Amino acid sequence: MVHSRSVMRGALAVGAVLAGFVPSSAAHGQLARRTSNEKILVLNPIPVGGADSAYAVALADALRDRLTTKYRFRLNIVPTEQYCTVLEASGYKCTQALAPAEAPPLARLFAASGYIVPWLWTRTDSVVLTMRMVDAARSGLSGWERYAAAAATTADEFARLVADQLENRVRAAEFARECEERRERNDVKGAGARADKAFELFPNHPSAAACMALAHEVARNPLDSIIAALRRGVAGDSLNKRGWQDLSRRLVDKGDTAGAVDAAVNQLKADPTDGVLRAQVAGALISQGKFVEAAQLLDEGLATNPADLPLILLKERACVEGALWSCALEAMEARFEVDSALATDSLFYTGAFAAAQEAGDTTAMLRWSQRAVEKFPQSVPIWRARAAALKAANNRDGALEAYDRILALDSTQVASALAAAQYLLDSTLVVDTLTPLDTVRLLKGERLLELVASRALGDTATQLNVAFLLYNPSFKIAQMANRGGGRLMPHLPLAARFLEKTLQYDLRGQLRVPASFFLGLALFFQIGPMDTELRASKSCELMSRELAITRRAREVLTTGRSVAPGTVDQLMTYVGQYLKAQETYPQFFKCSS
Repeated sequence: MVHSRSVMRGALAVGAVLAGFVPSSAAHGQLARRTSNEKILVLNPIPVGGADSAYAVALADALRDRLTTKYRFRLNIVPTEQYCTVLEASGYKCTQALAPAEAPPLARLFAASGYIVPWLWTRTDSVVLTMRMVDAARSGLSGWERYAAAAATTADEFARLVADQLENRVRAAEFARECEERRERNDVKGAGARADKAFELFPNHPSAAACMALAHEVARNPLDSIIAALRRGVAGDSLNKRGWQDLSRRLVDKGDTAGAVDAAVNQLKADPTDGVLRAQVAGALISQGKFVEAAQLLDEGLATNPADLPLILLKERACVEGALWSCALEAMEARFEVDSALATDSLFYTGAFAAAQEAGDTTAMLRWSQRAVEKFPQSVPIWRARAAALKAANNRDGALEAYDRILALDSTQVASALAAAQYLLDSTLVVDTLTPLDTVRLLKGERLLELVASRALGDTATQLNVAFLLYNPSFKIAQMANRGGGRLMPHLPLAARFLEKTLQYDLRGQLRVPASFFLGLALFFQIGPMDTELRASKSCELMSRELAITRRAREVLTTGRSVAPGTVDQLMTYVGQYLKAQETYPQFFKCSS
């Protein structure tokens, strides 16, 4: 198990313990001879994929011993005894594996100039050790190595193999240190020669590459030379935070903004805990229009710190600017949980609802609009959003209640009245089934449209909207009556009234011909039943109505004839017969004409 608590806990106690390691006089001479050696900290291997933790600890102990023996005049390996004392003083067990992030502070505690982080895999037929060597303070020891041995290899045998094969790494580290020494004396040529020797062993040796980059800078060589050296360094260790940082800075100097941002992204991979850098890189990605990449980068940071408000705000910005609406909605949800002030911010609710609407997330639309109307029950815009959410959820009754609330708050809301009327009329008439007409809703829709028309005098566009909304259900009723839809016959007077108003509000005449045709149908199919009733009742009032309807039917059928000439011609024959008979009605029914 990898433990990531800070090993700096109990640092004073550790310092006291380390101070207690005073060498005996017999050993003092040997220690003095090693003061110039580089102190290297070797952490316990991190078991991966079910590796044996006990084997990992044994390997760490053996590796420290073997490295101390083999490189006693070249490296000063922190012994296991001291390593364990520090861990135990910090509240750990000596056998625990530390997370890689714990290595730098532990190295500073030991005043180590370099450290090694190993990972151990156990496979069916082999054991594999991967080591990352990090140059913390000019040790020169840097880069990655991978070693494999047969599964039956003991920890001592594996440690011997690793120590023997580290020879070239240690030599390259010495060349890298010599490069630094020459560079500090402004011996650029000598520094380059030492770096080249390291490169002969490892073409992308990180420490040598860093030294070479500085040597180019001292020599005032072209910026591309410095960049090339830095690229070699990060190629040798992709987790080299300092290398990526320097490369990013130099790419900025060159004017390569995109390359600088890419380098900064890799720098962040080397140190995912750097929240300031994460925000800076995300901002740069947003400015480049890389919204998806920015959001992903911010999500990685929020995964470990979901309450980081600056990162949440950046994510929201990236998602909104990139029209990533589901992502924006997610960020807004997170911000709402963190920032209590948003509970009374109507603009925030509006923005969250808009994001949910753009994302097509009906559930979120309902949730945010419900929250909003609870906080702002007198807000017309909030209720409009609520109505839209309920419509999207196909909650007809709820939507109509929302529209009623809007009009109760402000009767001048023409757009809301139009929307409510349309919803009433469109959701009421189903002409291809046996569903009965909901005349209550139809009449309510009519009243709303009358309200709209009265408030939009001279507004031809709004008046035309009213005409279309009245036309849609009424022409369907007349059409079905013409096709033998007997169940709709009682509703023909309502359809005729709607169509008359359609013609009244159609100030541009766009519906004049079709509305006249269907009005003619709606009127014509009333004449027969009315005539039968008249003969039975001998009502003079009914006679006058029948005569008026028949004459109006003739007029509008003539206007709408082009819609269906054959149908109109056939109906006009009957209209003529009705009119001829009606000439005798005043005398027959003893009514004044």
